[in-house]
Amino acid sequence: LPGPAPAQLNGGAETLTMDRLFPGAAFDPSVPTQEQVTGVVPGRRPLTPEEVVAYFRALADASPHAALVPYAESYEGRPLFYLAVGAEDVIADLDGFRARHRERMDPRRGGTPTAGDLANERAVAWIAYGIHGDELSSSDAAAAVAYRLVAGTDPQAVELRRRLLILIDPCENPDGRGRYLAQIASFAHRTANPDQDDLSHAGVWPWGRGNHYLFDMNRDWFTQVLPESRRAPVIAGWVPQMMVDSHEMGGDATYLFPPPRHPFNPFLPRSARRWERPFSDDQAHALDSRGYPYFTGEWNEEFFPGYGSSWASYLGAVGILYEMSRTTGTLVRKRDGTVRTFAQAIEHHTTSTMANLKTLAAHASEVMADQIAARADVVRAGREGWLRSWVFPPDPRHPGRTAELAALLRGQDLEVEELTAPARVSGLTDARTGKRDARDLPTGTLLVRMDQPNAALARVILDPHVPMDSEFFHEERQYLEKGKGSRLYETTAWSVPLAMGVPAYWCDREPRGKWRPWQGTEAGPATALPADFTSVIIDGDPDAAPAVLVRMLEAGLTVRVARKPVTIGGRSWNRGALVVRAEGNPPDTRAVLADILPGSGLQWRAVTTARAESGPDLGGAEYPVLVPPRVAVLSGMPVSTTDFGAVWHLLDQDLDLRFTSLDIGRFARTDLSRYNVIILPAVMGGVETYRHALGPDGLGRLKNWITAGGTAVGLGGGARLLASPAAELTRTRFRADAVEDFPPPVWSLTALLAEAAGRPSALGLRPGAENGPTGDPYDVAPVFGPGARPFLRDIPQGTPLAGEPVAMSEWLKPVLPEGRAKAGPEDLRRADARLRRFMPQGALLAVELDAEHWLNFGLRTSASVWFGRGDVMVAGPPAAVAARFADLDRLQQGGLLWPEAAARMARTAYAVREQVGRGQVILFAGPPVYRRWMKDTERMFLNALLLGPGLGARWSAPW
Repeated sequence: LPGPAPAQLNGGAETLTMDRLFPGAAFDPSVPTQEQVTGVVPGRRPLTPEEVVAYFRALADASPHAALVPYAESYEGRPLFYLAVGAEDVIADLDGFRARHRERMDPRRGGTPTAGDLANERAVAWIAYGIHGDELSSSDAAAAVAYRLVAGTDPQAVELRRRLLILIDPCENPDGRGRYLAQIASFAHRTANPDQDDLSHAGVWPWGRGNHYLFDMNRDWFTQVLPESRRAPVIAGWVPQMMVDSHEMGGDATYLFPPPRHPFNPFLPRSARRWERPFSDDQAHALDSRGYPYFTGEWNEEFFPGYGSSWASYLGAVGILYEMSRTTGTLVRKRDGTVRTFAQAIEHHTTSTMANLKTLAAHASEVMADQIAARADVVRAGREGWLRSWVFPPDPRHPGRTAELAALLRGQDLEVEELTAPARVSGLTDARTGKRDARDLPTGTLLVRMDQPNAALARVILDPHVPMDSEFFHEERQYLEKGKGSRLYETTAWSVPLAMGVPAYWCDREPRGKWRPWQGTEAGPATALPADFTSVIIDGDPDAAPAVLVRMLEAGLTVRVARKPVTIGGRSWNRGALVVRAEGNPPDTRAVLADILPGSGLQWRAVTTARAESGPDLGGAEYPVLVPPRVAVLSGMPVSTTDFGAVWHLLDQDLDLRFTSLDIGRFARTDLSRYNVIILPAVMGGVETYRHALGPDGLGRLKNWITAGGTAVGLGGGARLLASPAAELTRTRFRADAVEDFPPPVWSLTALLAEAAGRPSALGLRPGAENGPTGDPYDVAPVFGPGARPFLRDIPQGTPLAGEPVAMSEWLKPVLPEGRAKAGPEDLRRADARLRRFMPQGALLAVELDAEHWLNFGLRTSASVWFGRGDVMVAGPPAAVAARFADLDRLQQGGLLWPEAAARMARTAYAVREQVGRGQVILFAGPPVYRRWMKDTERMFLNALLLGPGLGARWSAPW
């Protein structure tokens, strides 16, 4: 029998009329409504990405007040675009208007006009919706707002088009939206169910927040890993005065908008801060008129510049965040009994957007004048301040990184220059070590001057450390001591040059040399492969080397790797150089290499001798054969979607390496013999959740597979599983699991003061406790490395801790029960649990690398790692510690690092490789592929996959 038609599912939905959304508005009947184009009454159900495209095309086709401008495609081939809405003459000359507007916003060209001077100029608003695909009301609100602005004929609509150019980005994440809509439609009821636990609201792994590769794209605005993030260069090119960023949050909340709470970023232009309150007040009034509750400044902090509304603020725009309680396209019943409908969610966003646009239109000339003045302040500070420019010399081992950095900065409208002839420049300070010196800079060195209008954005994404202040630190310490969790919503460190592993220096003067605007690099002529050779040696250092290795292995070539440096044919090669011998390879080896090597960007040389001028000869045992990786990555609930997605993106997009996504729920029934590498990402819920998901049979089969020769790579929580005592696999332990054998040193308040700082207890006073130390237990400054200290100027940081770390047993003595002189296991565990509260929420830290270990081939002797919300490892022989956190005085490179965490982490392990039977376990304490930010830790991860099966596992010789 036929089932219900699609329109009958989720029946009972509330719908919207234009009179309800926009009281008093009048519309041009020649401009089509949403229902006329898509057949969907607003609010009835969420529009699909395809319906959004169709409707916005129809609006552009129907009116001279609108133009559709594509800017990219998603990974699944869906169009990404914005709709420009404004006066007819502006729409007819968008490029001309943009050029004039850009010149007007540059104080070096047009000066600093007053509001009166700009009385007849139009402001630009970028309003963006739905960067998280499962936050559904945003795109439907965009459709309603677009109709209001394009078709409106009443005075308000006409005035908005006269005073503004409005750029509407209606569906920032069409792939995620499409995936999520398919999920909730699959679980839809005939009558909509308001229970938030129902699958029609909850969905299933991997939900729809991320894009095709499950990235949270609201963290990719300045790193721009994804094609969807190409909107950022478009927005920067428009220099908008307002940026709206529309979201949803938990279903039990109400509605959130600015201003945010502290910590506040010191680089936020004063114009953006000045206008937060006027825009917020007008938005609050508009919501009050409809009787809707809301809140501001409760949980959202925007210290991190990687959100849409935050990132645009550093261009000087007024950044405005919307967070609506989610309804999943139908309706939800909150815990307090309130029912919120999808139609009401749309109404919140449309009401807020129209209020914001009206405020901007009413104050357009003032907002523009303030923004230009703030940009002039930035230019002046760049000419007169203590940091005048950033300098980035090319790294011979990774020559492509400086060009990648330059392109990334230029794409955000930052001015970048390059050195055209070698020059010796004095007064350069190393961003990592703080050492000031003169250096010989080669041709191709990049220069980013700070006397440019977007220097606030340059500083906030380039500086190794962006400081917070003691007022926030005091509150953060109080929350942590009392066990209430961190007040931080996001990472505290993100410096692009440190993440990319690019040499970085800042300068307090005009650097010498011949500089010109960066023009990009062109590939040199391809070198032909000679007809005769006995071996081809390929540089294994550059970032392109892993992809070339994958292509050679998949082509069936036998590839070897140099375990020691070698010089042959007058050219020196580092550890990790790849070697393809003619002997032992197929007859078509030359043709295969001729197809792969030219154009790869790698240096290579064909030789006719095995004799090395220094180092091992090419025919010796120092060139072991690599085993082609057969990779599986655990996926499915409860695997972290973002950690899995970053690995997926790296292997797919950078390497084009075929791998299998293994559903963790079917792991115990999977034939593991087909794989020689299994990657275990982090999970949501910790080690016990991981162990439960795999089940005892799955864990047993995993152990047997490793012992038989497999390479297991654990990332963060995956490493915690492999190194847990219950797994009985490794001697390596995470610190929390080894506190009895390796109690961490304590650098903190005294134990008595720490006890007083926590939640009250009622255990009775110990003798002498009433005479313990006094003072403010929350006035503690973080720890800073030498590269970060210069960036603390004029911002109070609190009182640094005196003294040095002490043994945990000594620290605990004053609070031990009367009559007990020695701390027991439970005392140690409780003390360590307190220290773990202070572990970084996201910081850039220095690690020392074992240059001889193959996990570090292609790298130098040190690197920066991103680390947050995790634990570190303790390990010793026979385990090989490939990467160790630096000493206490050099550990911090950027971000918030408390003394408790610094002492607990210094000289512990970040990356460990340990033999298990014929196989091996490779452990990373944190996510090495974090958001695709960290070039050096990504390389360590790729070495684990591509070199590990050959160099770390014992494999059988051919029959």
